[in-house]
This record gives sequence, structure tokens and C-alpha cells, in this order.
Amino acid sequence: MLKDKYKDHFETLRRVYDQALNHHDFDKLIVYSGDILLRHQDDLPYPYITDIQFKALVPLLNAPGSWIIWRLNEKPILLFLQPDDFWHIVPEIPDSFWTPFFEIVAIVDGEKAKKYFGDTSRAVFLGETNVMTRDWNLGQHNPDLFLAELNWSRSYKTEYEQACILEANTISIKGHRAARDAFFSGASELEISLAFQGACTLPEESLAYPSVVGINEHAAILHYLGRSARRPVESHSLLIDAGASFNGYAADITRTYARAGGLFADMVIAFDEMQQLLVSEHIVGRRYFDLSLLTLERVARLLKDFDLVTLEPESCVETGVVNHFVPHGLGHFLGLQVHDVGSRQADSSGALLDIDPKYPKFNMMRTIEPNQVVTVEPGVYFINQLLKPLYEGPYKNAVNWSAIERLKLFGGMRIEDNVVMHENGPINFTREAFAESQCRQ
Repeated sequence: MLKDKYKDHFETLRRVYDQALNHHDFDKLIVYSGDILLRHQDDLPYPYITDIQFKALVPLLNAPGSWIIWRLNEKPILLFLQPDDFWHIVPEIPDSFWTPFFEIVAIVDGEKAKKYFGDTSRAVFLGETNVMTRDWNLGQHNPDLFLAELNWSRSYKTEYEQACILEANTISIKGHRAARDAFFSGASELEISLAFQGACTLPEESLAYPSVVGINEHAAILHYLGRSARRPVESHSLLIDAGASFNGYAADITRTYARAGGLFADMVIAFDEMQQLLVSEHIVGRRYFDLSLLTLERVARLLKDFDLVTLEPESCVETGVVNHFVPHGLGHFLGLQVHDVGSRQADSSGALLDIDPKYPKFNMMRTIEPNQVVTVEPGVYFINQLLKPLYEGPYKNAVNWSAIERLKLFGGMRIEDNVVMHENGPINFTREAFAESQCRQ
């Protein structure tokens, strides 16, 4: 149950935050949830997003203007803004599995929070300041070394956090199945995006990130957000990168589909098998950099097997030819943020691991350790901007350009799962959720 898991999670928070306060000679942490901000010269607001440092402490995602006061060895206080307002819905005082761990105090306006802060001479403040708090003495603001220590701890997920990420995957799978079915029924990108959201039964702002839904050539735009409402005359392929969130924790899942058989469809099948093999090789003690390099070798083998290049895989990697098809790394940490913190940290001091200049897109530089949660998302694309230098370079004749031209109609492929590391091997949350969903049908 989440209640039992959260109890252990809170004890971890207590240890981590108290330790960080002691290390940096603070006695109090003040965290602000963030404001509802109005658009420039308008009375309409931007979508509200809870500050990341606030939801790191409580799974409370719609509490603008609220505060947490974390004190050494004391029960933390949640100052919950409950304004006297008839224009907007007034949030109810939270009552959930996590609330017994906090002293909850309702405040009717932001100014009332100030009296609860007490002596702030040794306080640290995390969050964004606003017009109201700009002149308040809240202690040191967002100190880098303090944040680095918290970020290091966030790269290891408690059982509660892992359960939340698994649930986010379970919700997301409903959306991915609906999106797949919509694609094969001839839907537009917008209709596919809405199918995903509707099946997840979440408002758009509760998704982990804006959904990437690319039909045909649009799959070659890595962060494509066009979502055309026009149904394509011919749809050859779909790449959908979309994820829900649960209690503030993200899922980040990508699937690629071919409408009909042929070269691209065969490649997707082989690519999926390669991706699952890469997941199985996420073993504790192995460097993520080495897995990223292995991914290039595997992709180079795929290109050779499908007669897209004539170079042997080793030469394809060494010459950099494979890089024209692989513009991003293998994956990233996942948690409260889609691209979660700590991927380059050497330790809790904030020191960074060096990026290899030969492989600048490999920014996951850590060694695999238990309780890390990562995405595994190799990709192969047919992108004009990346292929043009290859066509004009010394290895032009090593590429089957007629096949590449046909594949440009499909854009590219990416398959992404969310995986937790354990001593006895990785656990693929995404595949588990897909399998469980299949069993329920």
C-alpha cells in the first residue's frame, strides 16, 4: 500500500533533508509551491505547475501559494493557502495517506504565511520569489551546494517513488493503446493525442509532458508538437512519445508503429528486439556511457543488416557514420521530473563527471546503482539536416541512398521504456504495465 511505502519514504526524506541542513549549517528549510502567473497584458493565467522542490516533499500538485517549513527533528508544517474566493474553486484541506506526517495549517492569504517562519537567520529557501515575498527575509535562496546534495539523493528512488512511477506507467499504457488504435483507424495527430489523454483520464496539465505525436515525416522531428488536425492522405508510420504522471512522478514512454509491412515495419520489429536486449544489459556496476556506446554499435549492426550501409558496425561507429542516424543518447533519469536530476553528478558535492568530447550527446555519465530509474530509448531517424553532411562527405558511397529516401517517408523510430535498477537485474516497468494491460483484456 502507498501509505506504508510513504512512511518509509518520509523517513528517508527526514534523513536526507536533516542531513543536508546540518551539512550546510542551516536549521530550517522554507519551500514555496509557486504562484499562478498571468500572461503578459492579459487576465488569463499560465497553467500552474507546482515547484519541483515542493512536490519533492509532498504529493500535492494543486496548491499555489502554499509553503512547507521543514525544521530539524520536528514535524514539518504545511501552510496551505485556502483563499476566500468565489471566482475560483477553493481547494480543500488535503486528507490523504501522507497528511499525518505534516502539521497542516490553513491560511487565507499569502501574507499570513510570514508569521510562521520565525527566525530565518539560519534558514534556506527553495523556490521562486514573487512580488509579495521579494522583500521578505527567507534565508539563503536556492544555494547550489545544498541543492546538489538533494539532487544526489533524488537519483535513488524509494519503494514509494518506484510504486508511483509504475502507476504512472500503468495509466500511460491505457493512453498508448488508445493512441495506437486511433492511428490504425486513420486519425490525425491531434485526434491521436486526444485519444491518449482521454484514455489516461487526465487533463493536459496533469500529463508528464506535452505529447509528441508524429505521423510520417514528423517522426523525424525529435520534439515535434505540431499535432496537425488534418487527417493524412496516407499514413505510413506513427511515433508517439507520451506519458502520464502519478503523485507528481512521471512516465516517459515512446512507441513506433508501421501501418503496413515492408522495410520500415521489419526494422521496427528488429529495433524492438534490440531495445529489449539493451534493457537486459542494464546491470548494476556498469557505466551508462558504455551502454550508450554499445547502443551505437547495435544500431550500426541494424543498419548493416538492413543494407542501409555497407560499413561493418565497428567502422560505422569509428567513422561517425552511425551518428547521422542517432542524434540523441540512450536515456536519462526519471522521477519527479521527466529528465530527472543527477545524471552527471560525481557525488553529493555537485562535482560533475566529464562529458566525452567525441560523444557529446552522452550525458548520462553515472554508474548503474540499485534503485535508479531510467529511460531506455534508442532511436534511429532519417533527418535531412543530419543526412546532408553524410551525403556530401567521404562516406557517401557507403550508404544505400535509394533505401534511405524511401525511409524518409517514415521519419524514424524510437522505443522507450522506464526501467528500475536492482541488484538482481533491471525491472522494466513499461513492459510489465503493457503485459498487465493485455491480461486484463
